[in-house]
Amino acid sequence: MNKRLIWALAAAISVCTLALIYVQLNWIFSIRKAEKVNFEQNIRFALDNAVADIDEAVKWNPSIQEQLLSGIIIHSYDLPIQERISIEEINDFLQKECQRHHLKNISYEFAVTNNASGEIIFSTKGFKDVDPMQAHIVALFPRDPDYVTQYSLLFYEYAGSIIRTSIWLLIGASILLTLIIIALFTSNLLIIFKQKQLTEIKNDFVNNITHELKTPITTISLAAQILNDPHTSIKEEKWPYLHQTILFETKRLQFLVEKVLQIAIFERKKFKLKYQEVDIVDLLSKITGFFTLQLENNNIKIITDFKEKGTKVWADETHLTNVFTNLVDNAIKYRKEQDAWIKITTTNHTNKVIITVEDNGIGIHKKNQKKIFTKFFREPTGNIHTVKGFGLGLNYVKQMIETLRGSIQIESTPEIGTQFFVTLPIMKETNKEES
Repeated sequence: MNKRLIWALAAAISVCTLALIYVQLNWIFSIRKAEKVNFEQNIRFALDNAVADIDEAVKWNPSIQEQLLSGIIIHSYDLPIQERISIEEINDFLQKECQRHHLKNISYEFAVTNNASGEIIFSTKGFKDVDPMQAHIVALFPRDPDYVTQYSLLFYEYAGSIIRTSIWLLIGASILLTLIIIALFTSNLLIIFKQKQLTEIKNDFVNNITHELKTPITTISLAAQILNDPHTSIKEEKWPYLHQTILFETKRLQFLVEKVLQIAIFERKKFKLKYQEVDIVDLLSKITGFFTLQLENNNIKIITDFKEKGTKVWADETHLTNVFTNLVDNAIKYRKEQDAWIKITTTNHTNKVIITVEDNGIGIHKKNQKKIFTKFFREPTGNIHTVKGFGLGLNYVKQMIETLRGSIQIESTPEIGTQFFVTLPIMKETNKEES
């Protein structure tokens, strides 16, 4: 999958996600609007029923009935409003009707006013702090004749109660699901880019290993054909050279195959280290000796500065040799054409030894320094095989050093050089016991 297609897919998913968010917001606002309309209707029904209940309660009030029968009054509306109904009774009727119309948890204030004078006859404590223009208004005694004093009930509910808890739960669930979708989309996009990068690295690895394996196979095949051809014009004194070439290329081929297998075995944890005392200075001296001919042929100067001889570590000598062989080999591969040098130093710090492998080669770009220990990764140079390798060496180095309870860091500047700092614990008696 190419990058353009990935970005197109990302753009399409982003548009779909934004569309989903837009639909959800519209849905939420539509539900809120419908809920508000339903709420207003329930308020109106509750108030109408409460007023009807109040009117009926006043009509059959025993005290008022007694006065009517005794002739003290002719009609109930002849009494002052305070004798007909109390604020507590009004509140009881309002609460009863609110519960009947699923308005149990709302907060409200109310007042009773004289329509003619606008005087507030009685009200709840909080009514003075609300805007009467925002209140619902109903006639308190709708069956009273027009020529008597008319009263109104003003009812105000707080705006916070308009959206009920269920709506907030829907909004919260919608937001949570949207965030989950965005998180999943982002993680999938990162995985796609990571897989694409891994595919490119593996393809580069396949190209490199194919080239590396073809070279010794071709050389061996050519030398064998020459030796096997009875009509060859090669003189007999050249035969040892051909034998040596076949032997060298066979060992080289074996080394390449073992290197790949070694990484596979290491990754699956199917290996067993043979721990022993290893003199780090002696080990490094042997390694520099291995590379003497190669260093001379490439005009590379080797510098060693071993501070304290006799420093020993508890490690597998073969694997530790491979570690520093890889580091020196990389320094040779990525050298400069002129005045190249490699410097190896050791420094002891209390219970650890720091081995520095430094060169003045082409260096590594900062953005690639974190990736340099990743399996198959190589500093991007296209498919040009001027520098051979699989991108396995430094991955092996890091894993082995960490297995030996050490650490490795890198400092590098392009066109100036690279430093690898390998830290290993100095051997103690406890190292033997723990191994």
